Amino acid sequence: MISIITLLITSCKNEDLSNDCKSRFYYYNSEKIVVTEIPYKGCISFYDTLSIETVNQILNQYKAIHILSIPSNTNHAIVSIDSENCNETDKLFATIKNDSRISNCNKFFISEKGYSVGITDFFVCKLKSTTSFNQLMELVNDSHTKIIDSNTTSWHFIIRADKNSNGDALDIANKFFETGLFEYAEPEMFSQMNAN
Repeated sequence: MISIITLLITSCKNEDLSNDCKSRFYYYNSEKIVVTEIPYKGCISFYDTLSIETVNQILNQYKAIHILSIPSNTNHAIVSIDSENCNETDKLFATIKNDSRISNCNKFFISEKGYSVGITDFFVCKLKSTTSFNQLMELVNDSHTKIIDSNTTSWHFIIRADKNSNGDALDIANKFFETGLFEYAEPEMFSQMNAN
């Protein structure tokens, strides 16, 4: 009996140790939303909108990647990943990012409410009326991001955080928001009801 209890405790500890996926967060309406990475689903973003054939050609090189969907007129693919842990997924994504057509690779997250949430390589932000364009440009240059689209009348911007940036769209949107210069800064997200 004691050996069974010891085995169960050891198994639980091993499972906890093998869970290398990180908890992260993003801001939505100034509220911090906590999410946890999941290793078996992701979003692969491309610099340009590519044909389905080209996306298939790029991703079919990787046996662990399976395309779930390629939303029309977008530059990303939603994929499932044959991976048991986030470390393994990170290594696979590092290899995929060597392709010059790949902008970034991101794992999906699971919310505390059980929603599966994915991000692309974009985030949206709106400057406060007291924030100057020069302040925005300083943040863009420091983070190695790029403004993709802008509306200088409403001070609304879409910014790309690619594989050469100082973090992904979630990280950099958080950093921008935490400066206090923005009304909001949020990663471009899409959600699904569950993580499977």
